[in-house]
Amino acid sequence: MSDNRIVKVKGRFDAEVFLNPGKVDAGKRQTCYGQAQAEEARARISSWADYAVTPLRALPGAAAELDLGGLWCKDESRRLGLASFKALGAVYAAVSEVSALLEKRLGHPVSDRDLLDGKYREALVDNFLICCTDGNHGFSVAHAARRMGMRAIIYIPSGVSAGREQALRREGAEVVRIDGIYDEAYAAVERVAHVDPGALLISDSATPYYQDIPVRCMAGYSVMAHEIVEQLGGELPTHVMLPAGCGGMAAAMLSAFHHLLGARAPQAIIVEPVTADCVFASALAGAPVVVEGDLETIMGGLSCAAVSHVAWPTIDTGTTAFLRMNDQAAVEGMRLFANPRGRDPRVVAGETGAAGLAAVIAICADPEARALVGLDDKAKVLVINCEGATDPAAFQQLTGQRPEAA
Repeated sequence: MSDNRIVKVKGRFDAEVFLNPGKVDAGKRQTCYGQAQAEEARARISSWADYAVTPLRALPGAAAELDLGGLWCKDESRRLGLASFKALGAVYAAVSEVSALLEKRLGHPVSDRDLLDGKYREALVDNFLICCTDGNHGFSVAHAARRMGMRAIIYIPSGVSAGREQALRREGAEVVRIDGIYDEAYAAVERVAHVDPGALLISDSATPYYQDIPVRCMAGYSVMAHEIVEQLGGELPTHVMLPAGCGGMAAAMLSAFHHLLGARAPQAIIVEPVTADCVFASALAGAPVVVEGDLETIMGGLSCAAVSHVAWPTIDTGTTAFLRMNDQAAVEGMRLFANPRGRDPRVVAGETGAAGLAAVIAICADPEARALVGLDDKAKVLVINCEGATDPAAFQQLTGQRPEAA
């Protein structure tokens, strides 16, 4: 059944946009973590030896081509030595959970640096980290486990590419591939975590019964927003494109910008694949819903059937619009990043990483869609490259370039 609230985005891609009827004034919006939690995450993460601020890249050539007032890309393709923003959430949550466990067990404080240097590996011999993933979250959990001297068991759904599975194994993870979608992999992981006393579940997807660690993941993601505001030096975007799988990163950034900027926070447009649109569908329904189907999309990091329990209230009250699009749009975003306009820097983005820019390209091709969400020639847009070339073979196939090409 058609819904007259949905606007078809005309152009080369199959895309639709929907204005959020649930958005409220800034003072009434909900956040998924408090300012104190964000400040703790920032203090701890910034103390790590490998912490460095990731680049905020200005793209004036692409902005001119798209007839925008400005365009920036927060490039998370090398965060904490990994290829995804997920390192901020997964590593931080894992370190927080394991250090709390050790402090209770040993009776003395445990520093993050000592933990990440593997100095407690003997005390952790009976414990392991477990999660499910479409790629980037699991890789970050495996990375944290390896550095702490722990095992990691990572469950992956059937749609995860062989290249991403191999990357998980190279990081030292034990990988279990199931014949099902992400949410079925999550259910399998949850069963293991409930029966094995040594298992520590590190998931970024929240349920009514599992919230603390997903909230820690989101507080970790807030570091990106702090960096962005400092890097902009007083100039602020009017719009931000937020890719969403379960919605954790989107809600984290909405919360962070609300804490930092209040009513000056950018208008947020949430972006999803048309085949895995649980946030879009939930916005239409006015409450969280589970979408059906195989959720197949090249934007693997966004392939989720259900929105995070703790992310939804923030998304529902703070998002301006929701957009769903086909995979070809993501490919176009990858190609624009890889083939910079004018003097723009080259950005290496994976399929999920290019989703935000892809949404901008799709909207800017349609005057009606542009007017609906306010992307006129004065709009200043922020996109987040949330992953680099996590599957180098796929990157080369889709862009015709090697990720490391100059």
